[in-house]
Amino acid sequence: MEERQFNQPPCYEDDEIDLYELWLVLKKRKKIVLSITFIFTLLAVLYCFLASPVYRTEASVYPLGGSKTGGLSSLLSALPISLPVGGQSGLTVEAVLESRTLKERVIKDLNLLPKLFPDKWDSKNHRWKVEGDEKPPTILDGVKKLDKLISVSTDKKTGILTLTVDFKNDPEMAYKIAETSLIEARKILNEKSFSLAKRYRIYIGKQLALAEEKLRQVEEIYRDFISGKIKKVPLVFGSDSKEYGELYGKLIAKRKKLELLKESKASPEEVAKLESEVKKIKQRLNTLRSSKSNFVSLPDYQLNLQKLQAQMDIAEALFETLVKEYEMAKAQEMKEQISFQVIDPPYVPDKDKPYKPKKVLIVAVGLISGLFLGIFAAFFKEWLDNVRKRHKGEMGNA
Repeated sequence: MEERQFNQPPCYEDDEIDLYELWLVLKKRKKIVLSITFIFTLLAVLYCFLASPVYRTEASVYPLGGSKTGGLSSLLSALPISLPVGGQSGLTVEAVLESRTLKERVIKDLNLLPKLFPDKWDSKNHRWKVEGDEKPPTILDGVKKLDKLISVSTDKKTGILTLTVDFKNDPEMAYKIAETSLIEARKILNEKSFSLAKRYRIYIGKQLALAEEKLRQVEEIYRDFISGKIKKVPLVFGSDSKEYGELYGKLIAKRKKLELLKESKASPEEVAKLESEVKKIKQRLNTLRSSKSNFVSLPDYQLNLQKLQAQMDIAEALFETLVKEYEMAKAQEMKEQISFQVIDPPYVPDKDKPYKPKKVLIVAVGLISGLFLGIFAAFFKEWLDNVRKRHKGEMGNA
């Protein structure tokens, strides 16, 4: 039988790295390693001394208000309806701090354009250095530059916002930018958060002022009647029923609620229900207004005194109803109002401790980078010399 021949794979000896040979190469090429390391370290040191210092300040704020659970449903708590949130939905403290409007105001308040573009500003003559068709920087250019200096971050666990401001050469200006940003953010929130609840509160406030004026008018009539200046008491409200004052106050409130309900694009059923309530109140008021006097035949003085008391009751009922509505509106407005509380205010950075450049880190990176590049260059030089030697040997043998 023929013996089967099995081809056995060739055996290769494991390549081993001779550390001593590597050490000899590094020792031989130590000038290259040291030179490159020195150059990189020197460049890092020069950069640390030539780079403009950047100062950083931070402020931590906690957003308040802006409840999105109630909306107008809380405002219309007296009604069996629910409404979608309107008005200020989408407006947040973070959005305001990152807005272009806020940055424009900060630039105007602090006159920042010369600070943001110092190379184009002639500080001696207080004018821009422009040549030919070149135009001076605009406030929009300043906003783009300020975008790179201001940042806002949010801690998702706590909800705390951190406002960070970096500024070159001037630690005081970094502090002023942060402080002014918080001031302007409050102003913008007050201006923009014109919610339905706030509009309702303003409307009821105006109606309350009118009701108070009516009450004063009735009080003046009372004084004039008691002192004998007038003999007949006029009907200020067109009725002599206390119920009229309460219903009229409710009508004022519900008519405005109906207006806001329609504006918020609520369902037709909800609008129809409130319209029905308003209609019933109007009908009852018309009935009271057109009904005959409830007073029996009495001498003129007693009759007018009763009429005066009835008018006083109406004025007080109207005033009290609107006061209650106004207090409810204020409470809802405070609930929906967006604001923030400053936890950690901004601070003036230490002039001797700029945030950038981080000198120790830069020098360390330069040293390590130079060392690694120098070692690589040393081995590359050794490999290149070996290739040349082999090439010359082959040429000589040929």
